Amino acid sequence: MDRDSQSSHRALHWIMAVLVFALLCSGYYMTYVSDYTLYHWHKSLGVVVAGLLLVRISLRLVRPWRSSLKRRWEVSVSLYHWLLLTVLLVMLLSGLNYSGFGGYGITLFGLELLAVNLGPGNEIVPISAGLSAIGQQVHVTTGYLLLLLLAIHIGAALKHHFIDRDNTLVFMLSGRQ
Repeated sequence: MDRDSQSSHRALHWIMAVLVFALLCSGYYMTYVSDYTLYHWHKSLGVVVAGLLLVRISLRLVRPWRSSLKRRWEVSVSLYHWLLLTVLLVMLLSGLNYSGFGGYGITLFGLELLAVNLGPGNEIVPISAGLSAIGQQVHVTTGYLLLLLLAIHIGAALKHHFIDRDNTLVFMLSGRQ
């Protein structure tokens, strides 16, 4: 892979990392404080991450991960990365399910992508309360699973840097081999 491709992969990684962190923090805040003022930002960032995730998956299908690890670990590392992306995809789809079937609609920074389902008194009416509830449960559960996988991912990066003393983290941060 050429240097420009590596730079764009790293940039995509870090942009997604910051956005996913913002999504997890805002989701946690909204859930546990019951303050939904960030709801529209949360959904908009989710739409952005969904688009970036499709780009990331497409790039990974064309250019699979290269690991500096011994051959016997390469398959495990690749499967782990695919698991991480799959869990993120499930999280995004369950959020879409939760909001869409709940009648709340989906917006991208004010641009309506899926209309709010309003009743005769301008109240939000679920399209399917049952499917929305399933989406909510999957979304919350997947959030915890994603946090666990990200903790493992960060732990592995720190292990590479401090225990293995290889250049994996330095490369991901700066691009220097």
